Amino acid sequence: MPVAQWTIQDAIATECEFFAVNGYRGAQGRETVYTVLQGKVPVLVSAPHAVKHLRAGVVEPKEEDEYTGTLARLLHALTGCHAIYLASCDLDPNFYDDCAYKAGLRDLVARNGIELVLDLHGSAIWRTYDIDIGTCHGKALLGRPELAARLVECCKRHGINEVYVDHTFSGCGQPTVTRLVSRNLGVPALQLEINKRWRDPEKHPEQFRALVECLAAYIRDDANRVDTG
Repeated sequence: MPVAQWTIQDAIATECEFFAVNGYRGAQGRETVYTVLQGKVPVLVSAPHAVKHLRAGVVEPKEEDEYTGTLARLLHALTGCHAIYLASCDLDPNFYDDCAYKAGLRDLVARNGIELVLDLHGSAIWRTYDIDIGTCHGKALLGRPELAARLVECCKRHGINEVYVDHTFSGCGQPTVTRLVSRNLGVPALQLEINKRWRDPEKHPEQFRALVECLAAYIRDDANRVDTG
């Protein structure tokens, strides 16, 4: 059953417990490098950069997108959506199709009749947007442009005003999660590049709360539309 309440301290504690350990390399010695949270509604929230991740030929791992994993856990708890996130440093799931994370994602989508995927990422605070919604220039929506339009409207209702579609990151310039889900699995997908100022509950608690409430409302609305046909 989805929970009704959460606090900023809950979010900070979740980030510390599940993601910030080992210098954001996540838990070591796990059987799988990702975590799946089973849900009840056919929406999947993905956080492939919740911890540090690797690319071939690069010695140091790429930096994590802080609080994207915590967002996935919170949205699962608040809405009953499915969630998947990278829990231990591994190949970058947004750059390689042949990786453990995407194998788990494929299985999760197939087994649970997922009808929409939200793939969460983080952008630097100097970016001019609050959220950049990547749709592969519409291709990832699979003929449902209202999915992006409703998210833009939902953001503005929650005070997140600088929201654009395919502004800087379209979600299709490399083997992204969004591209795989829409092109190979036949499920609409949105890549959300979220500015750091909205992902920092310690410095910007009200913005973080607005972001969580916005995405939760969007997921609930989508689930209700599915239920009512």
